[in-house]
Parts: sequence; structure tokens; C-alpha cells
Amino acid sequence: MKGLLKKDLLMIVKYCRFLVLMCLIFAVMSGFSAEEDGSGNFFFLVYPVLLGSIMPITLMSYDERSHWDLYCSTLPLSRKTVVNERYLLGLLCFLAFFAVTMLSQAAALLPRGRGAELGDLVGVLGLIGLLPPAVMLPICFRWGVEKARILYYVLIGVMVAGGLIFSQELMLTGAMQLGGAAWLVPLLALLLFAASWYLSIKLYQKREF
Repeated sequence: MKGLLKKDLLMIVKYCRFLVLMCLIFAVMSGFSAEEDGSGNFFFLVYPVLLGSIMPITLMSYDERSHWDLYCSTLPLSRKTVVNERYLLGLLCFLAFFAVTMLSQAAALLPRGRGAELGDLVGVLGLIGLLPPAVMLPICFRWGVEKARILYYVLIGVMVAGGLIFSQELMLTGAMQLGGAAWLVPLLALLLFAASWYLSIKLYQKREF
């Protein structure tokens, strides 16, 4: 698995440098966009964690174009290992951009006495970051990114639009006060992510190239 992770990290450096840079910029800017009334631009919060979590799907697209899957099937690697590496990479990318975003938010909110909002952000960003890959990765592992491209774009469009509208509404109305329930949201997202992980393993083991 170390070799697969190294390969994907090299691909990110080569093909996704600009995307990573944009995610980092947006994550930092999310702190500057936090306004006193809580109506800051929530797009800066959503963009980094969402793009980070679906990074494996972007890399899968590059792999399919170069027929990496066919070559990988000749290596002494189980399909379960391939799926595990993709999910682990997605989780690491999500956590990296999530951490930068939360640090930026903490630097902006704590001095204003709005530290309670950080717990709510953990729940909302956890759901927005983990739900899209949980839905899309099994589809991509079953049919491939190219064959599932239309459904892929429809799903990502619906999720991005729905997440932005829902999250922005919460911010504008001040309704994002989940209290102790805020921690149940990322827990639910993690459970869905784990179920998706298991499903992807089963689907990819049955896939024919």
C-alpha cells in the first residue's frame, strides 16, 4: 500500500498542484470571510474539504486514461488493497484541508468569543466532506470514472449545490446551533463512509476489465 500511496502523492504533485494550492488559499480565506453576524461566505469553507475528499476520484480518472487499472491487475496486489489505498488517501486529503480550514476558523472566531460555532462547523464540514466520496466511490469502482461520468457530474453538482444552499441558509438564519448533536453528524458521516468502503471492496472484486 505504501507504493500506491507514494504513486498517488506523486500524481497529486504533478497533476493537481494548482487544485491543492486553491484549496489551501480558500481554507485560509475562510477565516477572513467569517463575519460578526455569522453570514460569512460559506463557499470558502466547503470548497477545500469537498475537493480534498474527492481527490481519489480525480486520480482515478487519470489512471483510467493511462490504463493503470489493467497494469495494476498484473501486480501482486489484491483489489482490496487498491480500494483501501484510495479510501485512505481520500480520508487523509479530507483531514488535511479540514484541519487547515478549522485552524483558520479558530483564529477568526475565538478572539471574537464565538468558539461555540467551531463544534457546529465540525459537524457540517464533516458531513459535506465525507458524504460525496461515500456515494461516488462505489460507483466509480463498479463502472469506472469514464463510464459513470454523467452520473458522477450529476451527483457532484447536486451535492455541491445542496450543501452550499443548506449550509448558507444555516449561516444566514443563525440556525447552525446543533449543540451536543453536532458530534453526531460527523459520526454518521464516518459510518456512511465505512459502509461505502466495504461496498466498494465487494464491487471492485467483482468488476471485469
